[in-house]
Amino acid sequence: MATRLQAWRQDRQSEVVARCRKWWLTAVAGVAGRWRRFDPRLHSRALRSVGAGLVVGLGLLFANALSQQEHRTVAFAKPALSSIPWDDRVAAFGDRLGQAFGLERGRATEFAGWILEAADRQRLEPELIASLVQVESGFRKHARSHLGAIGPAQVKPRYWTEFCGGDDLTDPALNIHCGAQVLAYLKELCGGGECALIAYNVGRNSSRKQAGRRFVSKVGHHFLQLKTI
Repeated sequence: MATRLQAWRQDRQSEVVARCRKWWLTAVAGVAGRWRRFDPRLHSRALRSVGAGLVVGLGLLFANALSQQEHRTVAFAKPALSSIPWDDRVAAFGDRLGQAFGLERGRATEFAGWILEAADRQRLEPELIASLVQVESGFRKHARSHLGAIGPAQVKPRYWTEFCGGDDLTDPALNIHCGAQVLAYLKELCGGGECALIAYNVGRNSSRKQAGRRFVSKVGHHFLQLKTI
């Protein structure tokens, strides 16, 4: 595999060099042809323009060739590193969810994995996401509200599907991931956790701030409850 990759890169480099050489010779030949009819006193500005065009064109050609060889990457928050094995983290957090919210073991473990992964990716505390899910849906996978919010994190597809990459928000795992992504975005936008939670619940420009504060109070209660277990 490494040999084939090196051969491909060498072929691409040879192709780029050949293209640049051909382009340069053509450009120089054109300029030389014009030079015989050239009057420096009348066309000094034109000469400078031609020279600048050659330099810029060559630079663009090289940049384009190099960009084709680069691998595109999508900016995405990396999970936080932990010295604890993943299965142990999930089991331990699942036990805490079960104690705090009375979830049976299988459901608690399933949600623990989704919440921990979402928290790692978005650099949020898993207790915060779990508390939000408890208040929003009581850990019901397919909860729906009369306002159009769905899933464990009660995300509204018409507002956030595109923001979350077009995910199927009826999938509980993707729903939690999207909810965490939205919360992280609002937290960065607002500059604080309380403002982000209010915006998550009632919207940034809503006049229902009192309802938003009640939501914050409920989430905060469960957050402290989880932290003490």
